[in-house]
Amino acid sequence: MKNKSFLILLIPMVILLSGCWDLNEPERMYYAFGAGIDYQDEEYIVSIQIISFANVAKTEQVNQDVIQSQVSSASGKTIDEALFKLYHAIDERVFWGHFSFVVFSIEALQNERFNSIINAITRFSDTRYNTWVYCTDEPLEQFLTDLPILKKSITLTKIADPTNSYEQESFIAPINFRNLIIKLNEPSHEAKIPYVKLKKDWQTQNTPLSSTEISGVGIVSPNEFKGLIEGENANGLQWMSNETVRGEITTSYDKDKYLSATLQNIKVKIVPNIIGKDVKFDIHINLNASLASFDDNLTPDKVKEQVMKAVKNEIEQTYKVGLEMNVDIFRFSEILYRKDVHTWKELHKDGKIKLNENSIGNINSNFAHK
Repeated sequence: MKNKSFLILLIPMVILLSGCWDLNEPERMYYAFGAGIDYQDEEYIVSIQIISFANVAKTEQVNQDVIQSQVSSASGKTIDEALFKLYHAIDERVFWGHFSFVVFSIEALQNERFNSIINAITRFSDTRYNTWVYCTDEPLEQFLTDLPILKKSITLTKIADPTNSYEQESFIAPINFRNLIIKLNEPSHEAKIPYVKLKKDWQTQNTPLSSTEISGVGIVSPNEFKGLIEGENANGLQWMSNETVRGEITTSYDKDKYLSATLQNIKVKIVPNIIGKDVKFDIHINLNASLASFDDNLTPDKVKEQVMKAVKNEIEQTYKVGLEMNVDIFRFSEILYRKDVHTWKELHKDGKIKLNENSIGNINSNFAHK
């Protein structure tokens, strides 16, 4: 009788435990961590980076004998066709829950393809909206096989983990799929994607190595790629963002003398002034400045004057380049939309208001210096 009672108790437990039998074993899965998407000869080319988690938890010494990643590519008329072709040559199930970044070629962003790609990636149930997004005009595979400086864990590359280095130097703000979609859905229906290149001049005792460099931004809309803003032409972006943590500015004074300052705690307020059907945008910037390098004795007033002038020049230069590309680089259209939607409705065309070289009014900088 006791044996029968035991069996009666055991059977429900077996039934409950059976629900775990179909779970995927971690050792029987590969982990997709990054991807590159190109478009050539009327087909999408998808490259995926499969990583090994053997070194992910290592904080001191990475096992150099372990291959940290492998990359493979396939092409198809759609993103899904290319992915399923990749699965033909993969031994185990691919898990996308750790998918961290995607790098787009310029060709993939053109001719309304970008919107289709976003829909394909975000519809997949395992991917997340916090995936980082980049663009480049260099071969995509390089970014998927590149290791961090000193060969640390591959999960710590600049494109896989951009926020850490951004706190030290906030040149271009990283963007994920969530914020990208929001910006494309709001006026001016344009977004800035970090433009990446490879810096190939790191020297070691053995062979030169490369690392990923944020070099500017690519401007996209749902229907087209509008172009790149690179190097010094992109400097003004950091002074127009409340996300900026820390930046550097260098300017000349007294002919051949220079000063460098570190700028922090940037707070930007943009105020639209409406005069009839004309809108000017006044820019108010509050920040802290620390004088880093200089050639001669400088008074506090001289430092303030030079830094304010340099910040103003960089903002105007970036705005001018955006204007030449027909890009609302500082999203003035969205600011007017939120501040005065009635005026925005009167002035906008396809979400954008018409801007010109006089659309920026006053640029006022106020800061404390050290």
